[in-house]
Amino acid sequence: MHLQPLVRSGDGETLLALKSWIDPSNSLQWRGSDFCKWQGVKECMRGRVTKLVLEHLNLNGTLDEKSLAQLDQLRVLSFKENSLSGQIPDLSGLINLKSLFLNNNNFSGDFPSSLSGLHRLKVIILAGNQISGQIPASLLKLQRLYILYLQDNRLTGEIPPLNQTSLRFFNVSNNQLSGEIPLTPALVRFNQSSFSNNLELCGEQVNSPCPRSPAISPESPTVQPQAHPPNIRTAQNA
Repeated sequence: MHLQPLVRSGDGETLLALKSWIDPSNSLQWRGSDFCKWQGVKECMRGRVTKLVLEHLNLNGTLDEKSLAQLDQLRVLSFKENSLSGQIPDLSGLINLKSLFLNNNNFSGDFPSSLSGLHRLKVIILAGNQISGQIPASLLKLQRLYILYLQDNRLTGEIPPLNQTSLRFFNVSNNQLSGEIPLTPALVRFNQSSFSNNLELCGEQVNSPCPRSPAISPESPTVQPQAHPPNIRTAQNA
């Protein structure tokens, strides 16, 4: 007979609910009443989970918005190097999140724009998935953004004019981005390797001048043609 582990209410029950989504193969062996000692729970404060790191565990399910939202004291969340799939759900409930590692999975669908509302967020690493759509300009709201790694996805459209002075690590290589790379103080720091293999990107950072449309200048004042040229000799003698 299979016995469910006895846990306290709150985050323990929430973790078990999350496990039912992310771990259909039952790779995680969470047992015992103290969920703060379960595999991957790296830190608790006042009986709440603040750091959940489940990496390299062959998790092959999907993320559940409801159970994640209840882990609202998380500062660090990592599912990197698994086989999780589906769309990254709305994560706006993770109001204390500072670092998010979802790299090297099988996530698809649009970029999770809900991240733009997590004002404490410093680290976003979504590299190595199948995420499509555009990079939302609303990321400019993240004034503490320090690392943004989006390489090896299927992102399209233009790079937003990120201008956070805090941004120190940035990579959007191996996508399908296009247009001119903005010359913001934040983005001019990064060299070609941060943008490589986006065939339709252009700009200073990739040493590829952008094609310019013919300039349309305002109409110059119309000069009425004269029937006879001015009498220069008369003007000189005046």
